[in-house]
Amino acid sequence: MLLRAQRLPRSAWLLTPAANMALAKYFRDPFKWFLFEIGAGYYARKLATGPEADIRRDFVEFLNLAPVQNGNPQVRLLDVGCGPGHVTRALARRGYDATGVDRSVRLLQIARRNARREGLQTKFERSSSDQLPFADASFDCAIATGVIYWVEYPLTTLREMVRVVKPGGVIGALDPHASMSIARVRTYNSEHHLNRRDARKMTAWATSAEFNRRFEEVDLRKLLIDAGLASLTLEPQMDGMVWFSKGIVPPRA
Repeated sequence: MLLRAQRLPRSAWLLTPAANMALAKYFRDPFKWFLFEIGAGYYARKLATGPEADIRRDFVEFLNLAPVQNGNPQVRLLDVGCGPGHVTRALARRGYDATGVDRSVRLLQIARRNARREGLQTKFERSSSDQLPFADASFDCAIATGVIYWVEYPLTTLREMVRVVKPGGVIGALDPHASMSIARVRTYNSEHHLNRRDARKMTAWATSAEFNRRFEEVDLRKLLIDAGLASLTLEPQMDGMVWFSKGIVPPRA
């Protein structure tokens, strides 16, 4: 006699939020790390020139950091998810005591090599963004450019950044606005007459944003507040497709 297989209810196949987070940790997160290891050279070249390089320079101005006085780098800066270290080196050129962290071995090799070529004393350490290897209140400012939207645990990353920055210090981030999409970017490329190479770079960024995370203002504000930041400033950039955001670390309780 054949036995009829019993069909499980659909709810039996649904994962709990905790199980989904575990899958993200063990599948999505390592896959993202692997992408950067095998594509480190491409990513370093992609960010070195073009619109993504330009907007990172604008982001540094947006931070409105205290200037270095008498050649003494009194401001300690942390670049979280520094990648090839383009922004870290830009800050070091201005005289700041800049440190970059990233978990990609190959990207850090590129960052260190480029810093040596320029004769910069920039420090680079290998670390994930959600477990920074620094004591509390070690820095005056921490930034993350194109990181918060990409990581699996954005709130944990931001809270770690808050932890390692002194009260009164600045946390800054650059991330895609909810309006960023492949179609919107193609229109932007056409309206701003981008060359073929830069247009491909922008389309790649939009593709990454669509597959990861994009922020409405209300959601980004909530994330920054939940991380413990105050006195928020959010500015749309690049025809509204990108957020510049920053906040102040309040006094410790």
